[in-house]
Amino acid sequence: MPDTSPLAVCLGEGLVSFVPATAAPLEDARTFHRSLAGAEWNTAIALASAGIRAAVVSRVGDDGLGRFLTSELRRHDVDDSAVEIDADSPTGLYVKELSPRPDGSIDGTMHYYRAGSAAARMSPAMLAAPPASALLAEAALVHTTGITLALSESARAAQDAVFDRPRDGRLLSFDVNWRPALWRGREDEGRAVIADFARRADIVFCTRPDADAVFGTAEPERLRALFPEPRYLLATSPDGAVAFDGAERTDSRSLDVPVVESIGAGDAFAAGFLAGVLTGLSLTGSLARAHRIATRALISTRDHVD
Repeated sequence: MPDTSPLAVCLGEGLVSFVPATAAPLEDARTFHRSLAGAEWNTAIALASAGIRAAVVSRVGDDGLGRFLTSELRRHDVDDSAVEIDADSPTGLYVKELSPRPDGSIDGTMHYYRAGSAAARMSPAMLAAPPASALLAEAALVHTTGITLALSESARAAQDAVFDRPRDGRLLSFDVNWRPALWRGREDEGRAVIADFARRADIVFCTRPDADAVFGTAEPERLRALFPEPRYLLATSPDGAVAFDGAERTDSRSLDVPVVESIGAGDAFAAGFLAGVLTGLSLTGSLARAHRIATRALISTRDHVD
């Protein structure tokens, strides 16, 4: 019997992350652990871990790293049928540099090697192909981020095409994910594009630092005034989150857990909140689920939950 539970589709770039076995300057690191990364792919895996049917629409290279990424999706019960294989462009990757903090946690710095990647060649034509078209037609929710907007003109056009599709009850989720390095030399353009997509979404996630950098304020009520269009608007920080459902505001605190490294926690938080929305939880209940899943990313140096 076919599964008729809600389907969440995530559109964006998957990356292979190489994480040093020890926290030290990169030149001193000798052993690395390989892992899946990429904001939208992290979110898809966390959604699947929360019991939500999840799929990824993307592109990877016809290489071992691309095959590793798609096998990881399948291992985590995420549908990879709409991940295209590019015979001419490589799979993107990054190397994480770990630095210990005095409090015992770890700072992670990413060094990206993604220019000219297969995912940068995402385009509206990819969405029209039967695998992606079928998933998007069935999706109850599509999740994207500001990262995809910065990869290339064709990737931005693909994201634009998703937002322009007839809704038919489908929710659009957008995580700001401001990456200054990807917008270098065109920061004002990036801010304008991200603001436009935020206004077109139903659910918007933004960290306080990103909100300040992109929108000029990190104050939740001011953000809500700037962006009245999305039903849900969430401003997050390490201490907790402020969430709006229309005019309703709820403040929540992060769970008290030992933090190993925070990269990927925002993707897990988004997945938990989206899982709550898709299963009919209240704003408070969706936030509680978001914080629970986020803790699973905070306790390891991987970017995704397991």
